[in-house]
Amino acid sequence: MHNRLTLSKWLLLLLVLALAACRAPWDPAKAAQAEADAREILITLQEPDLLRYRELSLPPDEWRRLQSDWPKIRSKMALNDDEQKTFNKWLLRFTEARAEANLQRDLNAKIKPLKREIDDKWPLMQASLTLLLQGWIESNEQLSASEKAHAKALIKAIIEQMPPEWLLDVELRQRAFNQMVAIARKTGISSYQDYNSLEYNEYHNLLSDFIGGLKELGKIYGFDWNADQARLEIRAVKQSGNTATVMVRYPLGKKWVEFPMDLIEHEGRWHDASAAKWLRASSLPLL
Repeated sequence: MHNRLTLSKWLLLLLVLALAACRAPWDPAKAAQAEADAREILITLQEPDLLRYRELSLPPDEWRRLQSDWPKIRSKMALNDDEQKTFNKWLLRFTEARAEANLQRDLNAKIKPLKREIDDKWPLMQASLTLLLQGWIESNEQLSASEKAHAKALIKAIIEQMPPEWLLDVELRQRAFNQMVAIARKTGISSYQDYNSLEYNEYHNLLSDFIGGLKELGKIYGFDWNADQARLEIRAVKQSGNTATVMVRYPLGKKWVEFPMDLIEHEGRWHDASAAKWLRASSLPLL
C-alpha cells in the first residue's frame, strides 16, 4: 500500500511538471505588445469613443459578428416586463418637466430624517452602497468580465472617498441633479423600447455621450477622469503563447482604480479575451 501511494505521488508530480512544460515560455516582445494594445483599448474611453473601443476589444471576425448579430443579441438581453416598467419610470423621473427640482425635493424629504444616521453610520453606508452597486454590475449581462472588473474597481474608488457632505450639501446635490437630467435628456430616449431598438452605431454613440456626461458629473465632485487616466499604468503579469493577463491601474482622486484584464492574441494584435467570450455566450441561439 505504501509503495502504491508513493508511486501515485510521483505520477502526480510528473503530470504537474508535464503540464507546466506544455506552457509556452514568457515572450518579452509579446508581453510588451499586450501592454501596448491594452493601453490602446482603454485610451478610447478618454474620448470616449465606444465604437472604437468595441472594435479594438474584439478580433476582427468577432467584431463583424457582433455587428451582424446585434438585433439578436439585443433581443436576447431584453429586460423582462417588470424591469422595463422600472426603466421607464426612472427615465421619466429624469426627463420630465422640472425633473431637476422634483428630484431635489424628493431626496430632501428622505435625507432630513436620516441626517443623524448618515453622520453616525457613514462608513457602514459606504460599504453597503459599494456592495449594492458592485452586485448590480456583476449581474449585468451586457458587460464582459474585464468590463465588470473595471466598473467595480471604479465604483469602489469613488465611494471610498465619498464624504457624507456629498449627500447633505443641497447646492452640490442640485448641481449633480442638473447634470444627471441633462445626460438623460440628451439621449433622446423616451422609453425602453426606444433604447432596446437602437442600431449598433446608434447604441455605441449614445453610450459614448452617456459616459462623457458621467465624466462631467464626476467633475462636480472633484474627479477629472481623463486627467487621472493620463497616468494609466499597464503591466503584463502573465503571458504564454497567445494569452496574457495585464494589470490595469490608474488614479482617481485620492484612490487607485486597479483590475486585471485577460487578453488573447490574433494575427499580432491583442484583444480583450473576456469580450470574445461574452460575444460567444450572447450569440447563442435564442431558446
